[in-house]
Amino acid sequence: MSHKLSLNDGVLMPTLAFGVGTAFLKRSGSDALHRPTVDAVKEALRVGYRHLDTAEMYNTELEVGAAIHESIAEGIVQGRDELFITTKVSSDFLNISKSIDVSLQKLKLDYVDAYLIHTPYWAESDDDLQKAWKGMEEVKASGKARTIGVSNFQSTHLRTVLATAQTPPSVNQLEFHPYLSVRDGNDYLFSLRDNMRDITISAYGALAPITRNIPGPLDETLKEVANRYGVGTDLVCLRWCIEQGVATITTSRHEDRMKGYLRVFDFQITPDEVMQIGASAQACLGDKEQPLTRIEKYHMAQKHT
Repeated sequence: MSHKLSLNDGVLMPTLAFGVGTAFLKRSGSDALHRPTVDAVKEALRVGYRHLDTAEMYNTELEVGAAIHESIAEGIVQGRDELFITTKVSSDFLNISKSIDVSLQKLKLDYVDAYLIHTPYWAESDDDLQKAWKGMEEVKASGKARTIGVSNFQSTHLRTVLATAQTPPSVNQLEFHPYLSVRDGNDYLFSLRDNMRDITISAYGALAPITRNIPGPLDETLKEVANRYGVGTDLVCLRWCIEQGVATITTSRHEDRMKGYLRVFDFQITPDEVMQIGASAQACLGDKEQPLTRIEKYHMAQKHT
């Protein structure tokens, strides 16, 4: 799979990633190797994925590392340089030099391709975010990450980081799908990209119109577009992101779905279809309150515990 996006620092990132996140979450926090997760990641590599996305918080770095090394040893991939590995710091944000070493030890790697700050919501001040970003810049300078970025940052958080950054984030990974095409009355992608130094947007949750469906006009629109191209509505949702220059993360434990998602590169949808899908999604919301992202819901729940 050779489809890649060029980041603002020149690093090439595969457009479609296999996520080893919440669907594989080891809630117990156990350090014991979970063999089914290792096997799922190896299967993803076998069918063609070359971008793996994990995080400290998911507690799956150990499994990703095992899958990488077994896959190289078994000839599923030819070497480390075939792969693009993303992980995220999810705690101890002001001691990032320690966090990256822990992640690398679990992954059994000398470096990751992308290292992200998982969330901005831990920060008590702008100074906290700026200090954390300085730590990220030091990680990149050390060679332990080829590129550095953020996750779940809104435009206000990005501006705070950019105000003092020597190296801007290359990626902002967040929830994005048709229901979130407009936020606070504004084009969401535009607000995340406007004067943001060419930060690439990476989407998780792209299948929300299927997995967290809000009944309405979008259902019929997706079916019409899918029928037009002879694909499923899941692929239309993924393509809707990719067509807008957004890297996309998907996942599954099932081989047929893993293979199926790779067909997203076999067709394209038109700019008019992109707009129609977004408009139909907004019509589903109508006068309803704007949906919260998963990370917003999580942090709201944390405040009340």
